[in-house]
Amino acid sequence: MDNLILYTLASYGLCHILMYGEILASIRSKIMQYRIISDLLNCALCTGFWTGAIISSFTPYNIFIFSLYSAAVCFILHLATEIMLKKAYPGSTDH
Repeated sequence: MDNLILYTLASYGLCHILMYGEILASIRSKIMQYRIISDLLNCALCTGFWTGAIISSFTPYNIFIFSLYSAAVCFILHLATEIMLKKAYPGSTDH
């Protein structure tokens, strides 16, 4: 169970970095001109699925099942984060 929590957090962390990480901002701005990449990186459910696929290659879990699990978790955590940010910074449009 400990490993599942670790892999889940790694998947969400990778999802968040890909979507919002400052370190990837210059690369992200260049590749966002392609619609499929733009759609992918603007969707926590989609990005979460693919980060789950990447992370699951390092786990004993089934790649498809873990990818679906990761998509759901990333989406739920993304929504929770957005709600908390809107509460904390009502006028902000950063995320």
